[in-house]
Amino acid sequence: MNLLRSVELLLSLQSISSPLLDQVMRGISFLGEELFYLALLVFLYWRVSRKLSIRLAIVTLLSLYVNFLLKDFFALPRPAGTGLRILEETTDFSFPSGHAQSVTSCFFFLALYLKKPAFFILAGVLTFLVSFSRLYLGVHYLGDVLGGIALGFAFALGFWTLFKNHSSKFSSPRFGLLVLIPASWALFFFASSHLGFVTAGALSGALAGYLLSLWIDLEERVFRTTTYLWGIGGLIALYLGGKIIDSPSYLWLFFRYFFLTIFASFGFPLLASLKEKQSPKE
Repeated sequence: MNLLRSVELLLSLQSISSPLLDQVMRGISFLGEELFYLALLVFLYWRVSRKLSIRLAIVTLLSLYVNFLLKDFFALPRPAGTGLRILEETTDFSFPSGHAQSVTSCFFFLALYLKKPAFFILAGVLTFLVSFSRLYLGVHYLGDVLGGIALGFAFALGFWTLFKNHSSKFSSPRFGLLVLIPASWALFFFASSHLGFVTAGALSGALAGYLLSLWIDLEERVFRTTTYLWGIGGLIALYLGGKIIDSPSYLWLFFRYFFLTIFASFGFPLLASLKEKQSPKE
C-alpha cells in the first residue's frame, strides 16, 4: 500500500467521524482560507506592525501563488474511493495541499520573526491540526499535506533569511517601486488559476499601499477599537461589493483584490489619520 496516496488511511481517520467532529474539522480548515489570512494580516497591519504584516503577506501570498502553479503542473487528482466521504467541495488539483503549505509558511515565519518559543509551539500545533483536517475532510492524501508542509517551511525559512540579510532594501520605497511592484504585477501574467489571480492582485495592492505609506511618511499608529471596527466594516463592504460584479474577466479579479488590499494598507490608514487630525483636541 502506498501510504502517501492511501485512501485506506483516509477511511480509517473518518471511522471516528461524527456530525460534531465534521464541523470542528471544517472550522480548523478555515485557518487555511483566504478570508482568515486577510483578517489576520489586516489585524497585524492596523494593530501591531506594518512591517511585520507586509512581510508576512509577502511570504504567505507568494507561498499560495506557487502552490497554485504546482497544483496545475503536477495535476494530481483529489482522493476518491468507495466509502470515502468528501466533506468539502473542491475544484482544483490535489498536490501539494494549499492549506498545509500556507499555514506552515505563515505561522513558522511568524515564529522565526518573533523568536519566541510559544510561537513555534503554536505554529507546530496549527500545522498539524490544519493538515489533519484536510485528511479527515477527504480532500487530500497524506503525501499532499506532507509536501505542503515541506514547501511551507522552506518558504518561511527562506524569506526569514532574505529579510534578515536585506532588511533595509525591503523598507526602501525606491527598491519597492523598482523591484517589488513590477515583480508583483508580473505575477498576473504567470497565474494559472482563478486563485492565482486573486493572490497576485492581493499582494500587488498590499505592497502598493505599504510603499505609498512609506513614500508620504504616513504615521504608523495603533487603531483604537472603534476605528478598527469602522475599517473592518469598510473592507467587508468592498469585499461584498466586488462580488456583485459577476465578471469572468481575470483582469477584474486581479483589480478587485488589488483595490481591497490597497484600501487596507493605505486608503483606510490615510482616512483615519486625516480624521484624527481634524478632530478637536480634548
